[in-house]
Amino acid sequence: MSLSGVLTFGLADIAGAAFSLPLFSLFIAVIVAGGIAIVASRPRDVADAAGSSPRSTGLPAGSGYRAVRIALTTAAIVVIVVFGVENVLRGYVLDLYGITAWWRFATPVFAAGLALAVIAAVAARSAARPVVPVVTGERRTWRTFVPRATLIGGAVALAAVLVTTIAAGLVAYVGSNGESAWLEIPINNAPEIDPVRLNFYGWTFGIPVLICAALLVAATGALLHLTAARPYIRPETVVVERQERRAAARDAVRIATAGLLLALAGAWRLIASAGGVSGLTIDGQNDGAMFEVMWRHSELALAAGRCAPVLEVVAFVLLLLVIGQAGRAKATRSSDRAEAASEAEVAR
Repeated sequence: MSLSGVLTFGLADIAGAAFSLPLFSLFIAVIVAGGIAIVASRPRDVADAAGSSPRSTGLPAGSGYRAVRIALTTAAIVVIVVFGVENVLRGYVLDLYGITAWWRFATPVFAAGLALAVIAAVAARSAARPVVPVVTGERRTWRTFVPRATLIGGAVALAAVLVTTIAAGLVAYVGSNGESAWLEIPINNAPEIDPVRLNFYGWTFGIPVLICAALLVAATGALLHLTAARPYIRPETVVVERQERRAAARDAVRIATAGLLLALAGAWRLIASAGGVSGLTIDGQNDGAMFEVMWRHSELALAAGRCAPVLEVVAFVLLLLVIGQAGRAKATRSSDRAEAASEAEVAR
């Protein structure tokens, strides 16, 4: 083998090993999100220089929009931290030999759902009352302030989780202990040999994911409804409030979508591990030759495994974009305060 072939083989192995780790996807997502933030900041800088961007200081201090933004940022951080801690504990700290970690894929969905539920509960109690009644004539529902592309992305992620869970659950093998966490693959041309049983994304993993997904959908819907239904504070703040509500609705759906994508990526990784099995060697049988083992959906499973890191990167990018909104909002407030102080100094 040539030197170039050796290097290519080594780099391919290193890349494959790196992308087999979910937390490596977080590293890639940081780079991608940073690039997106740099590109997105350029038009905003031009708009600010031209004086066409809306002032964030038009909202009173007790309006609650800043608190919602901070809460959503915290929720995004919580999802990342919980996902990372669970991966590290399950993979490197806890001894789970012989134990089926049923919470494995439901954890990010549960973290996202619980965080959004808490935000919705707090928002329901802390909504600011209008200073001057505002009548806009618009019909507001939970979908009013959600960007269409964001909503479609969340719906696709939810549908993919449902389809994957149901399809995998139907083909999973139920063990003697009642756990549906295995895949049974027969040995070709050797029916007398017990089939191979592999750990698989069955109902034992899928049902907790579906339950947490229901919680997540309910919490997200409640938060979107409260965001849309709360009254405007006064007529002159309607434009700014609409922008704040669109940002809050978008970030809430982003967090929900990210939780679903992280669970889906983990499920696809486990499904792909079953598709990679192609042979079985049994001592003393078949003259030491390998028995052929083939799952009819192996190609589809392997394709899903290759897509899993992409889903994780997309999920982490969505969460990092939510976190980045807080930094941009803080920078805007600082700029507004500096501009206000400059105007006051000139007036003197």
